[in-house]
Amino acid sequence: MSYANIKPTKLKKKDSNSFFSRWKRQIGYAWRNTFNDFSQHIFASLLTVFVIAISITLPTISYLLWKNANQTAQQWYPTPNLTVYINKELTPEQTTELIAKLKSYSEVEQVNYLSREKTIEEFKTWSGFSSALDLLDENPLPAVAIIVPKEEAKKTAILHRLQAELLNLDGIDDIKLDDSWFTRLTALTNMVKSVVWIISIFMIIAVSLVIGNSIRLTIFARKQTIVVMQLIGATEGFILRPFLYSGIFIGFVSAVVSLVLSEIFIFQIESIILNVSDAFGTIINIEGLLWDESLLIILITIIIGWLSSFVATKKYLKMTQIT
Repeated sequence: MSYANIKPTKLKKKDSNSFFSRWKRQIGYAWRNTFNDFSQHIFASLLTVFVIAISITLPTISYLLWKNANQTAQQWYPTPNLTVYINKELTPEQTTELIAKLKSYSEVEQVNYLSREKTIEEFKTWSGFSSALDLLDENPLPAVAIIVPKEEAKKTAILHRLQAELLNLDGIDDIKLDDSWFTRLTALTNMVKSVVWIISIFMIIAVSLVIGNSIRLTIFARKQTIVVMQLIGATEGFILRPFLYSGIFIGFVSAVVSLVLSEIFIFQIESIILNVSDAFGTIINIEGLLWDESLLIILITIIIGWLSSFVATKKYLKMTQIT
């Protein structure tokens, strides 16, 4: 009977000393230290969180501005088409043959043909000179073919090369490619994208320095505790773990606060964008961060916090190593 009472006790003791149980206790000890240190220095911790959050918010807002500007630019000004002016002396059969040649090019997605009668009708509708055109003896406008390029051909260099090739075809008087606004718009969005990358790199460095400095101050505040732990034989990983978790926790909280600030920015700027959209006569929908983008920001900030804590703590432990 006594044997039956002793056996479960031994098993329970054995389970409590298993690898998983010891690992679980160490993880719990590290997280308790992290939360206790955060709560004991709540003002300094919150100040650090807000500094990091603002540093993350700046590139996040820049990215949102670039994303929405790029989408709006595509809405306002699509990829330019080639407008082909066909010789007025061509017969209908020759015109049909010319249109077939235009469609045969690999860069061409679609060709929209407007006859001479259709072009003058549209000109009357949009110009407001219908009464003046009625006084003319004959139609002065040529037939027009509007070439829509394929997706892979929607580049300025390819369109200019296609324009030069088509000008060599018989029956074509001129080809217009109004790509000046498209080129400027593309250059502007690319410039904004480059600025976003530069700001992001500088802010990542700033976040790393802030988290590293915060962990360094925590290390110096617990200097005596670390020395005692080293004297009683605590492993480097056991000493290192609470500081790593502290960096992860600060990074996570800062990223969440940054996402909230970004959403507040989007909410506040929507009224301004509505006024702009009314002025341009179009509808502009402001899009915030998607779920995958938000998770990516949180993950990147957590990794930065972990790396900064690891570098700062390893550097200190190497300086204070007891032999």
